[in-house]
Amino acid sequence: MHSVSVNVEPGQYLAGWRPEAGQIFVPALSDSRVGDRVAVRVGIYGQAIRATLYGKVAMVRRMGRPALPPGVDLALDRASLPAAGFLATAARGEPVSFQERAPRFPCDLPLRVEHAGGAFDTGALNVSDGGCAVRWPGQLPLVGDLVVLRLGRGVFAPAARAVVCWNQPGGAMERSAGLRLVLEGRAGRAWRGVVAGVARVGRRPA
Repeated sequence: MHSVSVNVEPGQYLAGWRPEAGQIFVPALSDSRVGDRVAVRVGIYGQAIRATLYGKVAMVRRMGRPALPPGVDLALDRASLPAAGFLATAARGEPVSFQERAPRFPCDLPLRVEHAGGAFDTGALNVSDGGCAVRWPGQLPLVGDLVVLRLGRGVFAPAARAVVCWNQPGGAMERSAGLRLVLEGRAGRAWRGVVAGVARVGRRPA
């Protein structure tokens, strides 16, 4: 998966957003290929709102000009459509009303994290259908970094790809990071089973 952060002018965002098709033009990633999975952290100049959009590259524009820069058309995942709509509302200068987030269930779930060529054992502080917050014992990752979560022990344990959505500095026992998981195939089924198991033991949503 490719991961990148971009900031765009309000008019540029609105010109590239096609809600009827569920697609957005992103002035980046012109070295990617059609079908590549992408996570893009989008900011609107002059607005505080930021959102991470997920999807697949539908078209690549490798050559550009000032009014039409290189970039990609991104076919958004269904779960990213509301966030893209929030960004469009902010780009028009209208008040943004956020929907309630998916419930987070507090837990102490052992996980193995692979990041930047290294790996370490840690624990999830909470889990949800789309991600989790994990303790981060070393140097915090950057927003947009890609990580892999091993859901169990051994080389055959399901491995879920994830993108860092936020990080929280603090003392050695307080550093944490929020991860948005790419839930596909065996890893997706395994993660949904983990969340269902945490919910079944009576954890109250946070």
